[in-house]
Amino acid sequence: MIQILQKLNLTTFDAFILCLISFVSYIIHLLIKHPDCAIGARHRKDLVGPKGIPLLGNLISLIKRKTIVQYEHELANKYGSNFSFTVLGQGRLIVSNDPRTVEHILKTNFDDYPKGEIFYEIANDIFGDGIFSVNGHMWKFQRRIISHLFQGKNFRNLIYTSVIRKSEVVINILKKYADIGKPINLKDLFFRFTMDTFGDISFGVDFGCLTHPDEMAQFVTYFDFTQNRIFERFEEPFWKFTEKFSEKGQQMRKACKYIDDYIYNMINKYKSQLEVDRESVKSLLALLIEAVDDNGKKLNDKELRDVALNLILAGRDTTALSLSWMMYLIMTNHSVENSLLQEINTILSVEMPIPSYDDLKLFQYTTATFYETLRLYPIVPINGRVCVKDNVLPNKIPIFAGECVKFNLYSMGRNEKIWGKDAKQFNPKRFLELEDGLRPNQFKFPAFHAGPRTCLGQQFATIEVVALAVLLLKEFKFELVPGQKSPPEFKDALTLLMKDPLMAKVSYRTKN
Repeated sequence: MIQILQKLNLTTFDAFILCLISFVSYIIHLLIKHPDCAIGARHRKDLVGPKGIPLLGNLISLIKRKTIVQYEHELANKYGSNFSFTVLGQGRLIVSNDPRTVEHILKTNFDDYPKGEIFYEIANDIFGDGIFSVNGHMWKFQRRIISHLFQGKNFRNLIYTSVIRKSEVVINILKKYADIGKPINLKDLFFRFTMDTFGDISFGVDFGCLTHPDEMAQFVTYFDFTQNRIFERFEEPFWKFTEKFSEKGQQMRKACKYIDDYIYNMINKYKSQLEVDRESVKSLLALLIEAVDDNGKKLNDKELRDVALNLILAGRDTTALSLSWMMYLIMTNHSVENSLLQEINTILSVEMPIPSYDDLKLFQYTTATFYETLRLYPIVPINGRVCVKDNVLPNKIPIFAGECVKFNLYSMGRNEKIWGKDAKQFNPKRFLELEDGLRPNQFKFPAFHAGPRTCLGQQFATIEVVALAVLLLKEFKFELVPGQKSPPEFKDALTLLMKDPLMAKVSYRTKN
C-alpha cells in the first residue's frame, strides 16, 4: 500500500485523505452487506427473528439479557419454535426447538454437524482433546474405551459403593441440622456431595468437601474457577489477547497448571501401584489406565488426563444441579412428595433400609421424577452444532456451511406442541404414562444428548440421583425456607446453575 502511494507521488495529506476515503467506503460496504446482522453472518430474509443493528447484530440485546437461556426462550415465545439472530464473533445462530431438527443434526446428518472450533478453542486448555470437544477418530476411540468401562461390573460396583458411602456422610450432616433446627443450603450440600463422590470414584481420594467445607481442596477450587472462566470467554471475543495481560488470564494459567500436575501425578501413582497389585487399586483413573479398545489400544497419559477431566465435568454438575432442582420441585409439590414416599416405603423396609444396586430399578416413580426435573430444568439448557455442508432441515429451513443450528432444551420442555397442554406443570407421571415411558424419545427429550453422542453416563447419573433422593426422603422432610424466589433464578453458565442458595429446613420423618 505504501509503495503504491509513493508511485502516485501523493503528499502525506493526500495519502491520509485517500486512506480515510477507502476506510469509509469499506465501512459503507459492510453496512450495506450487513444492514441488520453481525459481520460474518449471511443476510437471511427467509428467517424470522429480532432485527439486529449493522455489524454487531443482536450483540447489544444479548448483553442486556438476564441469561441467554431466557433470551432465547422469550424469542421462542414471540417467534415460535424456529427463529434466528446474529452475534458479532459467532455469526448467524439458527434456533430450531423441533425434535425433528434435533434428530437431523445429532443423528441423521451427524457428520455434517460436528463439534465446532469455537468451543474447542475456548475450553482446550482445561478439557483438552476430551470426548466432549473432539470429533472423528479421536472421539470414536475415547467413546469405545469409556463405553466398555461403563458396562463393566467393576465400574458398577465402584460407583454404587462410593455413592452409598458418601450418602451416609450427607445423612449425618443433615441429622445435625435437624437436631438444631438450622436451615441448610441444599445446593451447596449437593455440590459438595458430588465432588467428594467423584474424587472417590475418579482418584480414590477424599477431597473433604463434605467433612471440611471451609477447607475446600485446592483441586476443587481451581476446577470451579476454570469452568467459570470458560463460560466468560464465550462473551469475550478477544479473550486470547486480554488473558495475556489480565489477572484472570494469570489465574487461569495457574489453575490449569495445578490441575495438570495433580492429574499427571495421579496417573503416575496409579501406574506404579498397578504394577505391584492390580486388585487393590480401585478408581476410575485406574480402570482407564487398564482399559483398551477393540484393537487392544490403551489411552496415553494426555488422553487419560483429558478423559478424566471431561468425565468429572459431566458427572459432577449433572448430579448436583439435578438434585437441587429436583428437591426444590419436591418441596413445592406435596402430592409428588407423597407419591415418592409411598414408593420408597413400599420397596424399603427395616430388613432392607438401603437399596441394592439391582433394587434401584424398582424406583420407577423416583426415576420419573428425576426425568421430569430434567425436562423443566435441563442441566445443559442449550445445545447446538456448526454446519459444515449445506443442507436443509426437516422443517424446510436451508442451512449453509458455517451457520450454527441450536436447540433450547429449556424452551422445548415447556413447549405444548411437544409435551401437551400441561407442559409447564411438574408431573412425573407423564414419564410412566407415555408409550415410551422411562425410555423417552431422545430427540423429544435430549437431556442426555442424542444420537451417536448420547451420554454414556446416563445410567451413572440416574443411579446417583435416585439412590441419594431415596435415602434422604426416607429419613427427612424438607421444607423451603420462606422468602426465597420461587422458582429460583438461574445464571449464565455452561449449565443451568441456580443463582442463589437453596435454603431448606430439615426435620426427621420419624425421630430415631
